[in-house]
Amino acid sequence: MKKKIKNRLFINIISLVILQGSNYIFPLVTFPYLVRMLGTNNYGVLVFCIAIMQFLNIIVDYGFNLSGTREISINKYIKNKVNEIYNVIMTIKIILTVLIGIIYFICIEGLPFFHENKVAFLLSYLILVGNTLFPIWLYQGLEKMKYITYINIVVKILVTVLIFVFVKGENDINIAVFFQTLYYIIPGVISLFFVKRKFQIQYRFIMDIEIIKRELLKGKYVFLTNLWINFYSQGPLIILGFISGNNATGNYGIGQKIMVAFYGLTQPVIQAIYPYICEMYGNKKENFFSFRKKVLILSFIASILIAASLFILSPQLTIFISGSYNLRVILLIRVFSIIVCLSIMNTVMARFIYAMDLEKMLNKSYSIAGIIFIIFAVPLTIWFKEFGMVTVVMLAEAIIFMLNTRISMRNSFYFKRYSVKFNRNFR
Repeated sequence: MKKKIKNRLFINIISLVILQGSNYIFPLVTFPYLVRMLGTNNYGVLVFCIAIMQFLNIIVDYGFNLSGTREISINKYIKNKVNEIYNVIMTIKIILTVLIGIIYFICIEGLPFFHENKVAFLLSYLILVGNTLFPIWLYQGLEKMKYITYINIVVKILVTVLIFVFVKGENDINIAVFFQTLYYIIPGVISLFFVKRKFQIQYRFIMDIEIIKRELLKGKYVFLTNLWINFYSQGPLIILGFISGNNATGNYGIGQKIMVAFYGLTQPVIQAIYPYICEMYGNKKENFFSFRKKVLILSFIASILIAASLFILSPQLTIFISGSYNLRVILLIRVFSIIVCLSIMNTVMARFIYAMDLEKMLNKSYSIAGIIFIIFAVPLTIWFKEFGMVTVVMLAEAIIFMLNTRISMRNSFYFKRYSVKFNRNFR
């Protein structure tokens, strides 16, 4: 049995490594090409469009990538329950996508800011639709990641080829945005047919308001936490786009893209172990805390090595991406190397805290960091542009690191004290 669980975990880690690797590798292949073809200014428009959609996706996703994964992993052997969870989550996501779409289109039509690149902003909405249709939380909860890995890789190869063939200059910004949406919309559509055929899960629109309300309450703290995270992850590009213009947004976007690629090296493993640790915490708490200690030590070592590599390679990466020695981008990447170290540790600690059902405490950490970001982001961006923004993001990540460490240490202490007391009483 133990061997079977380890094999299942290994297969899911490998599948997620391939899946997440493709999510980072293929966009990175096109990344230098798009910067050079579109120019920093239009590349700024592209990352601004994507940032808006990723921010709106947090509202649509409502934390289901964590809360939904946990629910599915706990009930994965009860087919009717899995079908019920799938139906209610998909219903909520579809309703939110439609409502946000209506508000988004009204803003594009009504606000002059969007008129210059109106088509690009309209096309980018397909990213939100694709994310809604793609139930990664279902595959993760069922620990069946291999089924969607191949679909994603084929789609990404196809889209990458299309970008190199059709994007040839600055005027191709709309084509570039459209091809970015294909990374999301095609796997989303295919996965719906796959869910129905492979898992025999039938979708039914849920009309019961009480069921929907119950599900929303379950994911409330996960949603709020993700919302705070996005204030300082996707928010910077949006704020820079409005305040400092496309050039500063493009510079920040280049630095952030490189940082995210390095950060992404650890994410497949973190995502794969999440359903596993949810199960472990419910059944074997002692094993859970022992496993957590090992993972945190390994994560700390990995985060230091990744951050150091990013810092050292920043000049070479800048030249490779932009085709020239850009000191502003190099300095940005070096600040991002500190952020990547903190981000990796924060993500690892957050997954263990979620597994312990401590969403409320975690949300408090992220809300404090989010409020500090909101207070300082605009003034520092006005004064120092992209450097002001990256400083605020680093501050937010540092605050979360300290608060998450405190939560982790406190719960370890309580568990040890409880275990000693229990063992004495048992004897």
